[in-house]
Amino acid sequence: MPPAIALMQLSHTFAGPRGPVEALHDISLEIEPGEFFGLFGPNGAGKTTLIRILTTLILPTRGSAAIYGHDVVRQAGLARAHLGLVFSNENSFYGRLTGQQNLEFFAALQNLSAAEARRQIAALLELFDLGGAARTPFQFYSTGMRQKLNVVRALLHDPPVLFLDEPTKGMDVLTAETLRRLLRDELVQRRRKTVLLTTHDLAEMEALCDRVGILDRGRLRAVGAPAALIQEASASVVYRLEAAGEADGLAEALARLAGVHSVEVVTRSAGGVVLDLVLDDAGPGLAAGAGAPDAAAAPEAAAAPEAALFALVAAHGARVRRYGPRDDGLVTVLKQSLAERPAA
Repeated sequence: MPPAIALMQLSHTFAGPRGPVEALHDISLEIEPGEFFGLFGPNGAGKTTLIRILTTLILPTRGSAAIYGHDVVRQAGLARAHLGLVFSNENSFYGRLTGQQNLEFFAALQNLSAAEARRQIAALLELFDLGGAARTPFQFYSTGMRQKLNVVRALLHDPPVLFLDEPTKGMDVLTAETLRRLLRDELVQRRRKTVLLTTHDLAEMEALCDRVGILDRGRLRAVGAPAALIQEASASVVYRLEAAGEADGLAEALARLAGVHSVEVVTRSAGGVVLDLVLDDAGPGLAAGAGAPDAAAAPEAAAAPEAALFALVAAHGARVRRYGPRDDGLVTVLKQSLAERPAA
């Protein structure tokens, strides 16, 4: 079986006011059937351009892309038949028509027979808990109902690949969680559909996706399981230190410690201080720190690479409450990727 989505050295250049702009540069990637894949990056990274190429809305400048082996340029019709598309800012529903009538209209555009359309619409409305609103005009739907109907429409022809752009945008917490559960448990795990998700909610992406890719300035910077990327990035980005006690001058002293690149005071109170430390790859204590106290001042950490750090905290009349990688999830990965990118 071919990959659900295959990209081979895909590039796209468009004309800008100051000359050609390369929106995508040599993107190569395979997404397997039944995989939940997330694509994220800063605004202008090329995400929308990539989705438009995959959904046959624009042509690539170079390279190729295929949906289940069907080239998006040479076999655009077959590629479209294998995909469904959900945009968060979708406004093509008809407000005076009911949810049922809207779906019947779009089912006809997909060449579904009347009987098949009725069967699909009934099953999907029940699955997404919209059966009670089937005869309500769309203009009276809430944001969550509209977005769920948007997903239902994309599934009418039962495509094996689903593209989702900000699927829970504007939803309340409970409705968003219900939709996430349907996407993950029902569509991907039970029905083995392939989902490509783009969103700025990195916590959502981390919870849903099997793998993620970082797109920046048209280049695919990294691909992997969220947990693996986070672990790799956290080793050299930001650690959080929570210390109890007065801790006067602690931040300044830590900033001079070998292995510490910079220190930021997050909060300070009479009871203690919370600091964010940006560490070099080696981390604190691995090199001789000028003026660092003897690690015997913190015997519980003497064997750890952070021994000098713990000793410095103790020397300032404080004690460590908590110390470890700051839990920013995929935000950490994105920050490291942007920090390491070459200058424009």
